[in-house]
Amino acid sequence: LFLFVGCGDNGPQRAPIKGKITIGGQPLAGGQILFVPIAPTTGPSTSAAIRNGEFALKKEQGPIIGTHRVEVEADLPLVFAIDDDVAFAQRQGKPLPPNPVPPQYNRQSTLTTEVKANIENEFTFDVPAKR
Repeated sequence: LFLFVGCGDNGPQRAPIKGKITIGGQPLAGGQILFVPIAPTTGPSTSAAIRNGEFALKKEQGPIIGTHRVEVEADLPLVFAIDDDVAFAQRQGKPLPPNPVPPQYNRQSTLTTEVKANIENEFTFDVPAKR
C-alpha cells in the first residue's frame, strides 16, 4: 500500500492581491508595500513593488491568508543607488530627501488588513501627506 500525503500545494495558502496607494491624494510614484502577518496569522512576510500608485502579485507570490500589518515605503528621489557607498560619501554629509510616507504607515505602521482566500484581494490605501 502507498500512502500519498501532502498532495497539492506545499506551505501556507496564499492569495493574489492588487491595489492602489496614494500619498496626499496623489499616486505614489514608486516604492514597496509589505504585508507582515500578525497573530493569529503566521508565516512569511510578502512585498510587492509599487509603480505609478499600483501594485499586484499573483497567488504564487501573494501574501498568506489572514491578518497583516501593512507597511508602505516610498522610493527616495536619489540619483544613485542607496547602497552605493562611494556616491553616498560624495554627498559630503548632505541629508537624504525626506520620506514622504509618515512613520505610522511604514516601519511603525498601524495599518492592518485581511487577506482572504479564493478571491483576488483588491486594496486601496490612502496615506495622508507628511506634514
